[in-house]
Amino acid sequence: MEQDNLLREAQKVRAIIQQRGVSVYDSPTNVESDDFFTVVQLEALLKKQLIGRTDLAGLAVRTRSRIAKTLVCEALGYQAPRSFKRVSPRLPHPLIDVYAQQSTNLQIWNEEIDTARRYVILILDDKSITNVRVITGADLAHYDYTGTLTSKYQASRRSENYDSLLVSTSDTAYFTETLKPSDEAILGLPTNQPEVGKVLTIEEVYRRVLPIVGRDFEDPGVVQERNRGAVIHQEVCKQLGMVEFADNGQFPDILSQLIEVKLQLARTVDLGLELPNSNTPLASTNGMFSGRDVRYVIFYADRHNSSFTITHVVVVTGADFFQEHRQFGGLTTNKKLQLRLPTSWFSG
Repeated sequence: MEQDNLLREAQKVRAIIQQRGVSVYDSPTNVESDDFFTVVQLEALLKKQLIGRTDLAGLAVRTRSRIAKTLVCEALGYQAPRSFKRVSPRLPHPLIDVYAQQSTNLQIWNEEIDTARRYVILILDDKSITNVRVITGADLAHYDYTGTLTSKYQASRRSENYDSLLVSTSDTAYFTETLKPSDEAILGLPTNQPEVGKVLTIEEVYRRVLPIVGRDFEDPGVVQERNRGAVIHQEVCKQLGMVEFADNGQFPDILSQLIEVKLQLARTVDLGLELPNSNTPLASTNGMFSGRDVRYVIFYADRHNSSFTITHVVVVTGADFFQEHRQFGGLTTNKKLQLRLPTSWFSG
């Protein structure tokens, strides 16, 4: 039923684009416009329109890339151009780049992953399109298992005083005005979009996660950074009062509260592709919020044998992040980024 509703909403947007003759090269749309597709709407519509199509079978790589973009344009209601301009993203109005993949090895040439962009990935076998996935740039970065994605920001805490701290005494003005956070909000799933009346204030977030400090957790292993972080992510959801735990690998970790959870066994904090105080719209929020609105909950811990102990926590908005942290390291770049997509996307 939910998929049917998503498809109906996506078809309404498609009809608007067709009726108005919107160009794929028009200025980027946003969530407040009626010609904007959400990520889930894009995926629902493209799956309906493209799975089973044989247009890409047996084509050379360059030709396949052009035809793939043509298919996506037409499926979304745009008139496909005869040739595609060399712009970024390739389809500016819907903020989309298109890739046609027969293997899990995704290569992105001569540009960084863009957190505001949506990446349409057409999954192929020898004959047809078998699957379609749509993913935001921030989420795509999680599939950099090879270590080739080197364009990441880093920072460290300024203070030598390792006490717990609420750096931001209030959320950003835009966050507060838009979501009306409260100390007694009724919370839904972590993976839902943030909603008015269902978001905690940053002060209340700090109060609820503070009891985690001093607790011991089983360490899944020295090289198990992701699993170790997942343990704390789940515990934060519990402490906040979420109805249940859910995680789809997106940024921020707890979308419904705009909370990014970090566990630090060292002073260096990996920040990903955007600075925390960035004004770049987050595709995971359909462009409604930017990095500066995110609330960072950063736990520092000491490891000993088969467990680790939380020593202190810092809670801060992206806007205030560099009041407490110092950026260092700058950016390094690759001409080619290689990412490993989930094999489950290719299994039918």
